[in-house]
Amino acid sequence: MSAAMTLIAGLIGGVGIMTLISRKTILGVLIGTQILILGATLTFVWAGISSGAQLSGHIFALLIVMGGVGQLGAGYALAIRMFYLKNTTHLEEIRSLKQ
Repeated sequence: MSAAMTLIAGLIGGVGIMTLISRKTILGVLIGTQILILGATLTFVWAGISSGAQLSGHIFALLIVMGGVGQLGAGYALAIRMFYLKNTTHLEEIRSLKQ
């Protein structure tokens, strides 16, 4: 049972990595990052459940989720500001924000 859960968490993390690699907009990268964070969270929860120390896995998962929410808020703020300035959310336009 534990190997199947680890495989599912790994597949979700793999989907997140593929989304990060294949997307060309800020919003796509943010979605891929959140999927990757979901895979890591599931790994910590399932590892905590399978080891018997159920609370520690959930605490680490909560910390990961809190970090992901902070990253998501900052990313969406950047995407909104970039759309306001450049009228696009493509990643190539981020370099032009320096100028």
